[in-house]
Amino acid sequence: MKYTVGIVMAGFSFLWAEAMQKSVNLDAITVSASPVIEHEAFDVPCQIDAVTDTKEASSASMGEILSEMAGVNNLSTGSQAGKPVIRGFSGERIKMLSNGSPTDSQTYGIRHIDNIDPLLAERIEVIRGAQGVLYGSDALGGVVNVITPDYLVADEGKTLFRGELSGEYHTNNNEKATVLKTQSAVGKWGVNVAASIREADNYHTGDSATWKSGDPAGDLPLFAGELPYTDFKNQSARVGVGYTDDDFKFALQHTYWQSKQNYLGHTPAPAFEAVSSAGQKLTNNETQLSATKNLGEWSVEAKVSMTKNQREAATNTPYQQMQTVRGTPLYLDIDTDRKDFHVALTHPMAGIFMGEVGLEGYVKDQDLKEGKLLPSAKEWGKAVYLFEEANLEKWILQAGLRYDTRSVKAALEGTSSYFVDQGIYDDATNSQEFASWGGSLGATYKIDETWALATNLSKGFRAPGIFELFAGGIHGGVQAFQIGNPYLEEESTLGVDLSLRYKKEETYSSLTFYRNTVDDYIYLANTGLYRNPVTGEVAPTGIPEMKHEQTDAIIQGIEWSFEMPISPVTTLRVSAEYIQGEDTKNDTRLAYIPPSNASIGVTQKLGAFGISSNNELTLDMRVFEEQKVAGAFEPFAQYNNTPFGSADTSGYALFDIGYSTQLQMGKSKVDAHVKVSNLFDRAYRGYLDTYKGYALGMGRDISFGLSVPF
Repeated sequence: MKYTVGIVMAGFSFLWAEAMQKSVNLDAITVSASPVIEHEAFDVPCQIDAVTDTKEASSASMGEILSEMAGVNNLSTGSQAGKPVIRGFSGERIKMLSNGSPTDSQTYGIRHIDNIDPLLAERIEVIRGAQGVLYGSDALGGVVNVITPDYLVADEGKTLFRGELSGEYHTNNNEKATVLKTQSAVGKWGVNVAASIREADNYHTGDSATWKSGDPAGDLPLFAGELPYTDFKNQSARVGVGYTDDDFKFALQHTYWQSKQNYLGHTPAPAFEAVSSAGQKLTNNETQLSATKNLGEWSVEAKVSMTKNQREAATNTPYQQMQTVRGTPLYLDIDTDRKDFHVALTHPMAGIFMGEVGLEGYVKDQDLKEGKLLPSAKEWGKAVYLFEEANLEKWILQAGLRYDTRSVKAALEGTSSYFVDQGIYDDATNSQEFASWGGSLGATYKIDETWALATNLSKGFRAPGIFELFAGGIHGGVQAFQIGNPYLEEESTLGVDLSLRYKKEETYSSLTFYRNTVDDYIYLANTGLYRNPVTGEVAPTGIPEMKHEQTDAIIQGIEWSFEMPISPVTTLRVSAEYIQGEDTKNDTRLAYIPPSNASIGVTQKLGAFGISSNNELTLDMRVFEEQKVAGAFEPFAQYNNTPFGSADTSGYALFDIGYSTQLQMGKSKVDAHVKVSNLFDRAYRGYLDTYKGYALGMGRDISFGLSVPF
């Protein structure tokens, strides 16, 4: 029934679009979908969208910023921690890129955040669907490429300079953000400098009473109103220098990022009082060096990136007091060094094809300095790939082939001896090797100037990471004892999608069907056992024990997006997603599959008056279906057995309203906007909100933003 409704709605949208021909310009150029030719997003076989104004996204959460795209959802924890879920895939199945280079993101933890500040981005491109040929393991579900600004080029003997200062304030959690971006150039040399600070107090939920000890079981949450231990402070800075010539391009860039944040937890029964489940301090230093040289009809590109990441965390201790428990079992300190290289040679037209052959690899060293969650370990891999593309009169064809190897080895001595003593792994299982072939075949057929049909067929693989193989300790941030499985096999996928697209001047619509089969799907299962929250020993009560297991799975769904003008000053936006995830081996649903959802929005242009121009009013509504956990094995399912808790969520709708304008201040045009999120202060639990078991989602928030160019 749902499939039928979606198809009928999409059919009407295409017919309506055929009659109406005005809307926003969607001829965006993508750099992530092909290494050899720049394309408009409408033309490439894969489904790709981009966020080009992170200021108006008004969030520290990458998942929240991207969740307005059809097929993308937000796996959230508080207002700052959110990871994108693309077509039901999340975590290490989503490849996070910084200017096309892999990042050592904290994606292995369900509440970990990506080590990238979206405020410093020029644009964020999202490819939905497997992209293993170009981006390797970890790109089973999609790719998020965070792209910083290009380097300016000035005429010979000339200089250029431009900058922007932006500020933002949120009423819900007293959140403040400031970002400065500058670009300058002297001839062919350019320099980019940017910095940001974002900090917030505890956030408030929608209006609701709370459960108290002695109350009967019901729908009341344990915590509502102001949620303690949900404050955070982020800061980042970037400096880069680039040289651009007709046949040579060079760039060197360094980015510093740090996040300090708390997570809300609770004590055991009977009191169930609020506690800081963990405080975290994450620090990331990323250096990128890239060069491209044209050699006649050939070109060669080389990239090197180096990332140094430090993760400090303390169980039951807010980040403001972390140093007081240093040297105790509550403290965790992990340093990770990662080095990546990428070399690619692009060849000229050979028959109908032009393409690229590439070689890439990485080495990752993880050093456990204190704590008992992850061992010291080393991970390294290499790959070779071939990507070819043909652009014919009505067809765009893309094909690729890739071979990957990956090795993981955990230490046996020093701080890692704990994991051996606990029986997590031994000298026979601490070293694992994985290898696989992958490939893809995609095509876009331009039916006419307005209609296109696109399809992709892909085979990919993902090797399990250090956390999935060798974890063994208390994970304070989620109040669980998590265990790795050194016997895990690599995941392998076969995916197909089919898209029907329409674009005419300012109207756009896209309907996509997809299906992914995953052999040896890795998931974190609640074992039903409990551990002492201090010693980690098995106990009758305490924190739940969770272990990585494998099964076979199918994830399939429909995405629909539609945008068109219904008058010269009014634009209608609609999107919808229907998704299913099935554990085919155990005949049950997959965990963490987003609920089906839909959104509708209207943008009303109000013209100009006084010193203001480009005045716009936006109204948006997003609706989510009810969703139940897949079973008792799903993490957080235990909250269905508490008097206040709920791992299942009811359906709900959220409303937003916004207003933006451009003010003429002397010779400058200042952009300003205000947005009210959760307009009616709705009390709700989001299925992908990891606080859902004992707290509510964010209540009404009024945000103000101002951007001043100079």
